[in-house]
Amino acid sequence: MPHQPDGSTVERIRAMVPAMPAAQRTLAELILADPAGVARTTILDLSERCGVSTGSITRLCRSLGLSGYADLRIALASDASAPRRGTWAGEVGIDADDGIEKVAEVVAHGVGRVVEEAIGHLDLANVERAARLASAAGRVLVSGIGGSATVASELQQRFYRIGVPSWDWSDPHVALTGIALTAPGDVLFLFSHSGRTEELVAMATEARNRPVTAVAVTNDPSSPLAELADIALVTGVSQLGFGHEAALSRHAQLAVVDLLYITVARIALDRTTRAMAATAEAVRGRRGAPSDPLPSDEQP
Repeated sequence: MPHQPDGSTVERIRAMVPAMPAAQRTLAELILADPAGVARTTILDLSERCGVSTGSITRLCRSLGLSGYADLRIALASDASAPRRGTWAGEVGIDADDGIEKVAEVVAHGVGRVVEEAIGHLDLANVERAARLASAAGRVLVSGIGGSATVASELQQRFYRIGVPSWDWSDPHVALTGIALTAPGDVLFLFSHSGRTEELVAMATEARNRPVTAVAVTNDPSSPLAELADIALVTGVSQLGFGHEAALSRHAQLAVVDLLYITVARIALDRTTRAMAATAEAVRGRRGAPSDPLPSDEQP
């Protein structure tokens, strides 16, 4: 049997999904949904269930370092029977009796790896293009659903602080209404890690019929959102860890937010400087900073 890379078969399939062709993606999603069930299924039955050829199944096996479907069934059965410390602990890599130092180590490693991988995978020319369009936009519209909504809001707040007129909509009906009223030069940023969130895909579809430029921030280049957008900023992170994609996907998205914010600030540096000074002055008295010098006995 060919050498198999480290990690469970299911983990390796999950990491490969973003780059898979459509036929193999359908097969992979079925395996991820029920690996133990696939381990009990013949290649012909699996071919019929997925609507793919047996050749596509064999090619997937070989891309995993397996010689054929029989080896895939064995590998999936082995994954299913492997001892686990509990689903959450097994995937996160932290036991219930681990100390805070171990937790901090795992978090630091996970966040650092995801950010590095996201930045490394991004097409920086596309980031620059999106930033230039946002810098010159009459309006920047930002939207995300669920956890991605918090990241979208972060981008809006940063843009607004440096003088870029921007609005953040997490309500899909309000967002669709706003997109319908866009004008030439407006830019729409849509955040969805999977690129398959129904509401975001609907927004991107509406944007195709409007003069707005749609920018997708997603992890999957072949997702509907990426394909509908005028510009796709793809993070392409493989395994996120922490037992659930949502736990670290936000850090990949925030890396894009940081790049966009700093690039827009650099492009219009004079506007950024004026806006930062004005906004800092507006909130200065609300930050607890004394307006008068400290008494001599309180000087640092």
